[in-house]
Amino acid sequence: MIPTRRVALGCLVACSVATGLVPARPAGALPGPGAGAAENGAVELLDRAREAAETQSFDGVVTVQWRDGGAQHSAEVAVHRAGGVLRFGDEVVGAGARRLIHSSDGWLTLWGHDVATLGPPPTAKYRLAVEPGPDVAARPTDMILVQLVGVDHLRERLYFDRQSGLLLRRELLDSRGEPYRSVAFTTITSGSGSPEAATVSAPGATRSREPEPARHLAAPYKLRSRIGTGYRLVGAYKAKGNVVQQFFSDGLHGLSVFEQRGHLSGAETSLAGGSGRGRVVEISGHTMRAYSASVGEAVVWESDGMVYTAVTDAPWMDLTGAVQDLPHVEPPGRLRRVAQAVVSLFRWR
Repeated sequence: MIPTRRVALGCLVACSVATGLVPARPAGALPGPGAGAAENGAVELLDRAREAAETQSFDGVVTVQWRDGGAQHSAEVAVHRAGGVLRFGDEVVGAGARRLIHSSDGWLTLWGHDVATLGPPPTAKYRLAVEPGPDVAARPTDMILVQLVGVDHLRERLYFDRQSGLLLRRELLDSRGEPYRSVAFTTITSGSGSPEAATVSAPGATRSREPEPARHLAAPYKLRSRIGTGYRLVGAYKAKGNVVQQFFSDGLHGLSVFEQRGHLSGAETSLAGGSGRGRVVEISGHTMRAYSASVGEAVVWESDGMVYTAVTDAPWMDLTGAVQDLPHVEPPGRLRRVAQAVVSLFRWR
């Protein structure tokens, strides 16, 4: 079992619901040179949503729905924001760049860094169009339709509150145009005068396990500037136990790759939230174990004495494309069961 991997995965889990309702594109990135007026308008909506999420007070309920194989799952969490503090249920808190998660022995600071560099413009990979959207949580919306450049069918829909600018709903779509993962407010009210929002505060951390920025890595770790389709490195970090996280963005989604020396072992366990026990998959001819949960998709594998975990809130095809660019050597014998520490952090409520 690899206990220090829990720290790295915890960082991502603590951020995942936030990125579901705040576009992952780093602030300040501009549209690509070929972007037209419609795409510029979509980028302005994304920027406004990020600013609204960082400055406005509100409280509400968010529902996440996702598919794991043939099974449909859903989970619900209360969300409160006031005074620069964002709280998801009773276990995850965001305050500026900080992310804290509640553990058995108190609040643990897992993240405290701003993203190191700007990511790519979303218009480098996507075609964006803006249309009037349906009401979400009883609020009129404007909707961004997302397609891959050169591909006809829709890949994603984002719904923005017309008045506040907040991102109220986000849907990933399958090839038939049906949502297979969504994050959405079912109710939301302004924080002004709300007793719940007025009491939101950042808890005092009992411990800190923050990773440090890593600009130079010794072998066998290797910094990668690009991965998969359109994902660019925007930050690299190293935690205790020699866990290295490389964080990539394609302008709309984030994708993290965690690396650590060691071997997969330990008893397999169900993902929290009842999303199954994972499934064996083949990517580029190599056997791996994949997980679908409320926070996104993950793949875990071992290669030549290193354990890799790739996690993203993006579609499955993005994850497989990124994994193909990483080392793959089958461990001896049959596929080993994934450690409980790897999967137990796939929760946010």
